[in-house]
This record gives sequence, C-alpha cells and structure tokens, in this order.
Amino acid sequence: MEQPLVQALQTGDLAPDGVLPDGSWLSALRGQPVILAFAPDEWNPTQAHQSALFARLSQEFGGGAAFVDTATEDWHSLDCRSTLAAQFGVDGQRALFLLDEHGVVRWKTVVPPGQDLRPGQVLAALEALSPSPAAAGNGAVVSGGLSRRTFVTATLAAAALLLLPSCDGSSPDSNAAETAAAAESTGTLPVVLTINGHSHRLQLDPRVALLDALRENLHLTGTKKGCDHGQCGACTVHLDGHSALSCLTLAVMSQGKNITTIEGLAQGDELHPVQAAFLQHDAFQCGYCTPGQIMAATALLQDPHTPTGSAVELREAMSGNLCRCAAYPNIIAAIQAVQRA
Repeated sequence: MEQPLVQALQTGDLAPDGVLPDGSWLSALRGQPVILAFAPDEWNPTQAHQSALFARLSQEFGGGAAFVDTATEDWHSLDCRSTLAAQFGVDGQRALFLLDEHGVVRWKTVVPPGQDLRPGQVLAALEALSPSPAAAGNGAVVSGGLSRRTFVTATLAAAALLLLPSCDGSSPDSNAAETAAAAESTGTLPVVLTINGHSHRLQLDPRVALLDALRENLHLTGTKKGCDHGQCGACTVHLDGHSALSCLTLAVMSQGKNITTIEGLAQGDELHPVQAAFLQHDAFQCGYCTPGQIMAATALLQDPHTPTGSAVELREAMSGNLCRCAAYPNIIAAIQAVQRA
C-alpha cells in the first residue's frame, strides 16, 4: 500500500528526532542552530565557489553551529530521498531547514522538483526574521524570539540553497539545450564572472553593467553607484589589476578577467595597506566615495608609472574620483604614506 505523503514541517514545529547518516541522532545537536540541507548525494559544497560560503558559515560561528549537509568525514549527507527527508515532508525536493537551539523550525525554504529559486524569494522569506536595529551582540533576541546568531545562520542558509542542484539529478549546468532555449526566450546570456578569486555563474541581459551585476545579482554592495555616468569614480573596481569604472563596463565583457572589488582587498581580518592608511589618516567623511577612492588608489600604487613626487601629481592621478565632502588632503596623505612604507 502506498504511503501517504507527509506534509512539510512548518515554522514553529518541533523537528522529529531522526537518525543522521552517520548513525547519530538529530537531538544530539540541541543547543546550537542547525541547518539541514536536503539535496542529491553528488552535491558537494566543498567544491569550487561553493566552498567559500560554507567556510564563511563555519567562521561565523567558530565551529559552534552544525551544518549537516555533505558527505565527508566532518559532514553528513542528507539525500533528498532519504528517510529523514520523508520525516520532514520534503521527499524528492531541494529544501533547507533552520532549527534553533531548541530544535524548533525557525525558517525553511522548499523548492519543488522542476522549479528554480530566485534570490528575491529568499529575501522575502527572510523578511520576517530581520533583526531590529536596536538588537546587538550574538546573544541579542530579535523578532519572534530569534537570536541574532540564529538569524545570521538563516541568512547564510538562504544563500546556500541557491547553490543546491535539483533532486531530479539535474544541475544548473546539466542541460545546455534548455539553457540556450531559455536565453533565447528571455533575451539573457549565461555569464561567468571571476570576482575576488571565486567564479559566479549568472544569467544576464547583455546590456547589464558590471556595477549592477555586482550589486543586484551578487549583492556585493561595497561598490557604490554614484553618478552612473562614469564621472564620479565611486564604482571603481579592478579588472586584471587595472582600475575600471564598473558603471561603464558591461558584465558580459568582463568574462575571462580577474575582477576585484572592495570586498576582496583585505586578507581575512588584515586590511590592505591602503585601507589601513585611509583609517589612519581619516581620509573620508560620509564614506560613500571611499570604496572607489581606495580601489583607484590601490591600482595607482600598483602601476610602475605612478608619480612619486608632489601631492599635485597624485591629485591629478586621482582626479577621476570625486569626494563631495572634500577630504582630498587626507586622501593624498594616505596614499603618500603607503608610498613611503
């Protein structure tokens, strides 16, 4: 007799105490936020661009948050057709569940077979969990009794789900014919961008500027949109080490180049020398132009033809970056400090 379908767990439900693939029980993970990712066995987030996301997750909680997902010695694989998937009511579906420290479902997203997930859907799902501005610290409680730590887990979990291939065995790259047909019908093109050392696959209108792809599609909002006409320099990024205005650069023309944004300058917690110099010399006021100023200055200092003389020469070299707060003397002082170091 065919087993009746189990309804997917809802937010507020207590998660069933299922057995994980390594033989341990889910209840053993009480006391910490837990992300359960249901996907095909072959999915491995330790590969390629996926690894950075999960490394960020582990770093965020210092190993204190359990991420149950993939088949390695340190992780668990949750097949989307496993017994546990059936217990959660998501048999054969991509799904992500966030359990709080008490094992209660606090956030979930389920993607039925044959359907795709858009970033907007994820943002909408997280809207209700958004912490209040007054909340502070990992222990602070935000809306609905959710701790800030658990909310951050949910945010990263949402990003993780966008990487999950379909449980029907297909992946974003598995059907080139379907991709081409979709591109023809929507007027978009597949675009692969290498940003801060990581590869990102996007489906973009060929007219989309690199600036908009960074901010709207990849949520790298450190690159600022100022004039949007190539006149202020706030959107400056590096293309193969050279300064470029991302508002005047098409995303499709940036393929094959190494793109660096302000998010990619620092090495972990260690600031780039130009970033440190800007802080030391108070080279900003409102800060809106600062990312572009720093990116332009960094490219300038990497150029062997950079003027090493007077402040007037440096002002001329940096003239493409405008500061409405007029912090120019301090900006030049910061650049000169890095030159002397």
